[in-house]
Amino acid sequence: MKTWQKATFIIVLVAFIIASVTISFISMARAPFEYKYQTALESEYSVEGWVLFGFNGNNSTKEVHIDYVRDENGNNPDTSKPVSAVGKFTMNTDEYVEVIHIGKDVKYIDETSFFYCKELKAIEVDGANEYYTSVDGVLYTKDMKKMLVYPIMKENETSKYAIPEGVERIGKCAFYKNEALTEITLPSTLKEIGDMAFFKCEKLLLLTLPDGLKKIGSDAFSYCQEMKPVMFIPASVKEIGSFAFYSCSNLKEFYMGAQGEEQITFGDTWLPKNIKKVVINVAPKEQYGKTRDDAYQRINELITEGGEK
Repeated sequence: MKTWQKATFIIVLVAFIIASVTISFISMARAPFEYKYQTALESEYSVEGWVLFGFNGNNSTKEVHIDYVRDENGNNPDTSKPVSAVGKFTMNTDEYVEVIHIGKDVKYIDETSFFYCKELKAIEVDGANEYYTSVDGVLYTKDMKKMLVYPIMKENETSKYAIPEGVERIGKCAFYKNEALTEITLPSTLKEIGDMAFFKCEKLLLLTLPDGLKKIGSDAFSYCQEMKPVMFIPASVKEIGSFAFYSCSNLKEFYMGAQGEEQITFGDTWLPKNIKKVVINVAPKEQYGKTRDDAYQRINELITEGGEK
């Protein structure tokens, strides 16, 4: 190696070491709990009060209370400073917390606040909270119209989950990388599935989209590689986001209730790469039944059979 090459290599190596050490010190210097006060005009959440916007946990932090501004160890709550909101990606990819407790004064929780908390088993909400509630450890809005988070390590002996009737939206990343569930029952009231809602749920086998569903978000089912070979998309669906079924390697056939492709807004690369068949306007075709109910029955048979032979 020439002298100038050695010098360049050493300079790059030193710069890399300095950058790594700097990042480490910054990470170490971060407070475990980071809060800020915002007026309604300053806040992107339109909520005035204290916002928990950062969390830097460690292996001694198994439970987190989001109720009042607390000291750096999450203790000594200052009851004069209630937390009103939880910001975007606040506990992003945390590896230690198992239970999150939401206080009565929290008015806003972003759909990504607890994104991919790898050990999370339950989210509990104070019964006096007017905006959110918890059902068996799963986070919902108080009116039960939106589901926000299904904890990734939630104890579930059946590997199945039924979202309650009345829920209209499944939030962004709600089931992100859940590796336990094989079957999820969607409510008849569902209207929207958020972006990345079921991203990389690798063991998910069966999921039936209900009539009335209007939107499937981007990457909603990306990398759900074990899904049944047949998917039926009801005529009510008007929008399918980019990469919605990307890398669903087992999906081979799509049947759609829409009368024509012009009735749906499609994102880029929404279909799996290895798709074999897409059938539009299922119901009127005699081979699928002369009525809509006949068609649905036949599609359900195809799902059970694994597609047409």
